[in-house]
Amino acid sequence: MQKEVNVAPKSTHGHYIKNAKNVIVIDETKEAFLTEGDSIMTSKNHNETEILDGSLIIPQQVYNPFSKIYERSKD
Repeated sequence: MQKEVNVAPKSTHGHYIKNAKNVIVIDETKEAFLTEGDSIMTSKNHNETEILDGSLIIPQQVYNPFSKIYERSKD
């Protein structure tokens, strides 16, 4: 297991999972990850977030009224 895994590689700051039993890449293009076990997500532009019993992590989607579609949120 890696000590720290970036679950937001396209982010300008990154979002890192620490202390997870396992981090599984579900989809690299869409940046979908599954964490197993208790862990902590850290980032320079957000607070630390405690994750209990694993989690599905995907980028935030926001609605763009000009293109009328949902897009990945930008930092």
